[in-house]
Order: sequence, then structure tokens, then C-alpha cells
Amino acid sequence: MKNVLLINGDLFKTASTDFLMDAYRAGVYQADGIVHDLKIVDLLFNYNIKLPSIYSSPLEIDLQDALRELHWAKHIVLFCPVYRSYIPSKIRGFFDRLFLSNQSNLDPNRIDNNFYGKSARIVSILDNELFHEYSQFKKTNFMSIKKDVFERCHISPVRTSAMGELHNLKNSYSEKWAEKLARFGRIDLL
Repeated sequence: MKNVLLINGDLFKTASTDFLMDAYRAGVYQADGIVHDLKIVDLLFNYNIKLPSIYSSPLEIDLQDALRELHWAKHIVLFCPVYRSYIPSKIRGFFDRLFLSNQSNLDPNRIDNNFYGKSARIVSILDNELFHEYSQFKKTNFMSIKKDVFERCHISPVRTSAMGELHNLKNSYSEKWAEKLARFGRIDLL
């Protein structure tokens, strides 16, 4: 069995993000995986820490629990809506605190963010303007989490999926993505 952590990066807790996570979860269950959920919006932590510093702040209890979940998982899936070409500060702060790559050896608060042997998938849900730009140019300015966070902490492979917003959960576009994510949930565990 493979341990999978689903990270909900939706600050507004929209039904469409839950819909997509449920579809992925169904695929994991079909492949006999174990799933845990983590909602960043529900975590209590300071995401405005001054970085970089030779000494970091100790992790708050919610971040300590999140770090344990990250170490438990063999596969990490981030569902992250991207609005107006930026990643919300609380989401970015979560990654800045837990995936900090340039920690000092002198830091008494140094955390173990060595994630060798883990894989990940990022499901980016783009607003209309950004999805149109992505569809035309296939260039992304929101993949810093893939390169600067996951890959820098030795998570490999990191697969990505970019999709437009789901304005209605009962149409062909939503159903197509639900089927895709269920399939990803099965094949990501292989």
C-alpha cells in the first residue's frame, strides 16, 4: 500500500476543489492506497516570517503535524487554485516554512525536510485569464512550487496538471477532469 497526502491549497474551500480531491481519492482507493488530507487554510501558523535568516523560528504545532504527514506520505498531491497569476501568501508561507532549502547547520530549529524517495503531483486550477494565457503559450509563471520547492527538496518525479476553473460540477468539462484525476490517482501509485 502507498501512503498519499492530499494537500488542499484552496483558501476559500470551494466545492470544486473538494470535487477534484474526491475524484483523485477514489482512484487511490481503487489502487489500494491510504489517503490523508491536509487543508492549509485550517492551519494556524505565521506565514510572514522574515526570510532568510541564520536562525528560523520554531515550527508551530500545526506545522509540526503537517511535517509529520509529509514524512508519512510516499506521494504528495497539491490542489492549488491560482488567481491572477499568483499563489496566495498563506500557501507560499506554508511551503517557505516546511520546505526551506537553505537552513543553517547552526540553527537549533532546523527541520528535516529531506524528502528523497517521494513523488508528487500538482493540480493547478487556473482562473479564466491565466488559463487562456496558459492555453496559448504553454508557459507558466505559477510552477515555482514544482521547481523551487518540491524538486529542490529531492521529490521526484513531480507531475503537473493545469486546468481551468470548474464553474459547474455537472458538465462534461468537470466530468472529464474527474475521470482524469481518478486515473491519475491509480497510476501515480504504480
